[in-house]
Amino acid sequence: MPLSVFSVGATVDEAVAFRDREKRRLVPLKPMLFSELACRDGMYGKARREFCLHEDFREENLEAWIREPALAYFEDRAIGWHDGKGNGPSNHLCCSQSCCVNFWFPFVQAPNQLGLVLRGLGYDVKEMLEIDADCALRDGAAPYVAFEWIGNRNYLGERLRGKEAPDDGRTRGANFTSLDFCLRFRRSDGRIQVVAGEWKYTENYAKGVDLRYSRSKTDRLDSIYRKHLEKPDCQIAGDVALESLFFDPFDQLMRQQLLCTAMERCREMDADVVTLLHVAPRANRELMQRVTSKALAPVGSDIHAIWASLTRPGRFKGVATEDLLPLVCANAPTSQTSDYLQIRYGGMA
Repeated sequence: MPLSVFSVGATVDEAVAFRDREKRRLVPLKPMLFSELACRDGMYGKARREFCLHEDFREENLEAWIREPALAYFEDRAIGWHDGKGNGPSNHLCCSQSCCVNFWFPFVQAPNQLGLVLRGLGYDVKEMLEIDADCALRDGAAPYVAFEWIGNRNYLGERLRGKEAPDDGRTRGANFTSLDFCLRFRRSDGRIQVVAGEWKYTENYAKGVDLRYSRSKTDRLDSIYRKHLEKPDCQIAGDVALESLFFDPFDQLMRQQLLCTAMERCREMDADVVTLLHVAPRANRELMQRVTSKALAPVGSDIHAIWASLTRPGRFKGVATEDLLPLVCANAPTSQTSDYLQIRYGGMA
């Protein structure tokens, strides 16, 4: 279906937040994307919402072609769905996790097409490699994309119930630093690179919310992260006070970059290089252009530019969802997936 069918006539109201604009945009698209029963208003936050799927059909938040294998992937790894119930995703149409899975799961067993997407983003991909550190899929094959990756070990010494969690006592996607998606390839120079990904959609964060101290009053900087931030090989190398990093989304970026550093140091997945890829809509100005840490405001006005200036060369890439979408659609394994993604996500503004 051509993009003009669903993008014509849309105007951007700068006074309306991106999240609300997305809700408004997606509601009339429901009959084009979901079953008649799923299109009924869904229960969310103790009220029925037109921007949600009916709660009995929440699995339709995943595109039909990937739905069954994606649900199986999360179930087999005991990965929880954010804001979901049971073995199923949130019914909210602006669910970031569902968005990430809709973009990347089609490539779980499509290495050639996945390589084309990454080359389009500027990565030096000679061949895609399986994520053999992950569990096998139900057909016995290893995936080429992993989701909610937390590393083979608790490299950062993160805690559970006040104590450092054992490696096998952690959950993927909750309570520990997680990478929304993970990719692995061999470069033309023969080195193996792992790309760890963070995915954003309609999220935004208030200014000045300091996360240095946990709810239990633990000093997260001195008790957990300072020793990692001060290691000589730390990928975060900007000349800023460490205290300035404990404001989301920078707190998240800090933890993910530290996880990348540790994975690279320990050669996880035989990686020579581990880098962070952050994907977010350019249109989400409440996220991209709101600098939540006062001390980072002089560094830049865009979170991708700020974080790139704080990390070692080649260890971070920020990409707009609007720039990734055409690459994914052009190389999607099926035209059904391409059409679906364009209809659902192509009109962000």
